[in-house]
Amino acid sequence: MTRRASILTLGCIYIGTVIGAGFASGQEILQFFGKHGKIGIIGVVLSTVMFCALGSKLLQMVYERRLNNFDDFLSIYFDPRSRRATNTMMTFILLIGYFVMLAGGGAILKAMLGLDSIYGILIMSGLCFGTFMFGVDGIAKANNIIVPVLMLIVVIFTSLIIYYNAFMLDYFMENPLGEIKIFYDNVIRGFGSGEWKVSLYMGFGWLWSAILYCAFNSLVAVVVLSSLRPFIRDRKSAKYGGIIGGVGLGGMALLILISLLFYYSTVYRLEVPMIAVANNLGAVPKQIYSLLLWFAMFTTAIANGYGCITNVVELGKIPEGWSRLLVCVVSIPLAMVGFKQLISFFYPILGYMGLLFILLILMGRKK
Repeated sequence: MTRRASILTLGCIYIGTVIGAGFASGQEILQFFGKHGKIGIIGVVLSTVMFCALGSKLLQMVYERRLNNFDDFLSIYFDPRSRRATNTMMTFILLIGYFVMLAGGGAILKAMLGLDSIYGILIMSGLCFGTFMFGVDGIAKANNIIVPVLMLIVVIFTSLIIYYNAFMLDYFMENPLGEIKIFYDNVIRGFGSGEWKVSLYMGFGWLWSAILYCAFNSLVAVVVLSSLRPFIRDRKSAKYGGIIGGVGLGGMALLILISLLFYYSTVYRLEVPMIAVANNLGAVPKQIYSLLLWFAMFTTAIANGYGCITNVVELGKIPEGWSRLLVCVVSIPLAMVGFKQLISFFYPILGYMGLLFILLILMGRKK
């Protein structure tokens, strides 16, 4: 594998792991950044830097320390007993992420084709199982094909939305750092006053959102990227693969955020805001974006599912074939609980848990 191919493969897998239901639908971008208005753009830029640092640091660690899986990664920071407990916890988190994506796939096909959600769940589960049969090579090939198409569609659609709403760009160009002044007035000058705690939250809300967003998405990324040593040609490939993945995620997040801000007053309460935004381009673009969302869920599902399977093999000493079957079969009834219900219950918890893994990677020393 050439260095260029290695970098692109690593970047595509990184992007495909993160760009799931919440990202492509715009729901994550809206909740983490859109609610802060223009200053949310600075939050996206900051999270992009953190994504680049996270991916680059982790992939270089995988190459230099010759890590083969998530358990090898945990061995850097934990003793055997703590490592097993942490790995067990992570296995359940990955399982949750997997069946949430299955539920989302069922919901999307129900909205597009009118099929009962169980059929959509079974279709995605079957495709995931087929991908798992090829191991990490299957994950890489799926992402190399799907991710560039997803990025192209996101860029085209959001660029069209921005083009047709060009008159609103004045909103972004006029006093773009105005919120920084508000932050200074409300927080710095208000230090020590009775209202300082409230103004502190108002001023730092976008900053905390950027940190929590990267943490929320780091959980699965750590598991998947720690198993990519076969695709890392050299240290530079690891470094730039992580950077390319981070820049790709940040660029798409920025375009989606700007598009959502144009229509914020009409989409902020919707479950899938970007489909509503795409509807402004016509019925066909709406259907195309719905299909994009389904494939975005698929790439995240295979990342979660593969990580869960490898952990089951490691922890339970169950053969890989039986582990694949177990994870896929168990997830089907769990996915039938419902996409919205699963998202609202599990996702806030995962964000805070991800903070631990980011701190471990960036500190880079054994605890």
